[in-house]
Amino acid sequence: MKKWIIVFIFFSINAFANFSAKVIKVIDGDTVEVLTTKNNKIKVRLIDIDAPEHGQPYSHKSKQYLASLIDQKQVLIIDKGKDIYKRTLAIILYHQMNINQEMVKSGYAWAYSFKNNATNQKFLKIEANARQKKLGLWQDKQPIEPWVYKQSHKK
Repeated sequence: MKKWIIVFIFFSINAFANFSAKVIKVIDGDTVEVLTTKNNKIKVRLIDIDAPEHGQPYSHKSKQYLASLIDQKQVLIIDKGKDIYKRTLAIILYHQMNINQEMVKSGYAWAYSFKNNATNQKFLKIEANARQKKLGLWQDKQPIEPWVYKQSHKK
């Protein structure tokens, strides 16, 4: 019995591994494609943030800003699991900079909320600071959250 518990704990701890990868494509302000050291292409969704959707104001600027930070660069992926689209949910680090946090701090992404609850409380405070300073998308008089935009533009 103890042997099975140890095996379970080992696999639970190592279920999501950190890995190094090169960003080969910035898809939008919260999704990238990376190439692992084993030459596997993986779509990575930056966890705890939500960037403007294609067609929204600041969507292109958000994508450009993310590209300026990490496109064609070697990064560390802190794997947090998969989403319903089979993308890897992750924190991306570049030279110890938390890229997810940087996107919110610079005003190019919202702190992600699910059912009006932020998944990262620290990011909410960072977002409030970006709002106050009118950084990035907070220059817009009435920015529309991506989840609201998606609901109003369903096909």
